[in-house]
Amino acid sequence: MKYNCRECPEAVRARCIEESNTSPSVKAMLHRAFTARTDTRQTWELLQINCLRRREEEAARSPRESLLSRRLRAAAKREQAEAAALQTRPTVIGAESVTEQIIPAAPPEVAPPPPAPEVTRARPAKRRAPRYVLTVEATNHRIALPEEGEIVLGRFDPVTRIAPDIDLSFDDREAMMISRRHVRISARSGRHFLEDLGSTNGTKVNGKMLRIGERVLLVSGDRIWLGNCLLTYDLLPDWISEPPEETRPAFYFLSTFTGHRFSLPDRGEVIIGRGDPTINFVPDVDLAHEGHASTVVSRRHAKITAWKGQHYLEDLGSANGTRLNGTAVHLGESFPLRPGDHIWLGGCVLAYDVEISGPR
Repeated sequence: MKYNCRECPEAVRARCIEESNTSPSVKAMLHRAFTARTDTRQTWELLQINCLRRREEEAARSPRESLLSRRLRAAAKREQAEAAALQTRPTVIGAESVTEQIIPAAPPEVAPPPPAPEVTRARPAKRRAPRYVLTVEATNHRIALPEEGEIVLGRFDPVTRIAPDIDLSFDDREAMMISRRHVRISARSGRHFLEDLGSTNGTKVNGKMLRIGERVLLVSGDRIWLGNCLLTYDLLPDWISEPPEETRPAFYFLSTFTGHRFSLPDRGEVIIGRGDPTINFVPDVDLAHEGHASTVVSRRHAKITAWKGQHYLEDLGSANGTRLNGTAVHLGESFPLRPGDHIWLGGCVLAYDVEISGPR
């Protein structure tokens, strides 16, 4: 807190109280609190919403017009006045005077500038390297793995707000055997290594229990047990990563904390955030009902733009940040989404996936 209201002059403090946006009874209570010296930090926070000292500082910091700017502005006005006077001037012929109207010459014709080039958004290349995914056997929850970097799998904890990159809360809702930070998957040149992070109920790969800190290289077909949750490691099918043109793909978000599904349009923009009834605000994808995970989401957290059959993700300056598959998304950046991607919104995780209908 910037100011200690108790140290303010009594006259300034009294004026702050009278100009505060509070009821008369609250103002009387504030006066009594300062007189009896029973004021608290909450009392100061109420006053500093309309703090006079803060307003004076902001006014002092506001840019003032310099002397040079004033002189330039005055000179520009004089030039405009002289130009206007020259438009009409008297011409004397003999004893009579007539007014000669000066018609300014038409400006030379200038060829119109060529049209500005269309701003294009970079689309991901059609030819992509094979992509590996983990698939939860019970729910068919697909988890795309990065080619480089690392991600942590676990469950969101509303008490400590520990939020892994991939939240398996909904997949583990019955057994509840997955730890907050259960395993880490590291990617090096497209190869993936699995490491247990000291989980309570352990990690098995093809039936073998891993020791804490032990890293194993994953190969296609591996079966991984995180507590009681079974996942398989394999390539993402081509018909999912690149839906054929004759199919009808339906893209959606899956909340990994509750299992709720949010359909995505194939054009336009979608705002992801948390609805706030006090200001009558409801985003397109409202995460206000995602239990404890919603508390980490900003009102306007991120934006999805659908452009030529591709969805793009942008952060909107959220308080707790946005990550895509473990990589931070900074303000002003735009990233294409692919099936199996996971968007981390301060700790509330959305899985991006697709359902394909029609011939494959």
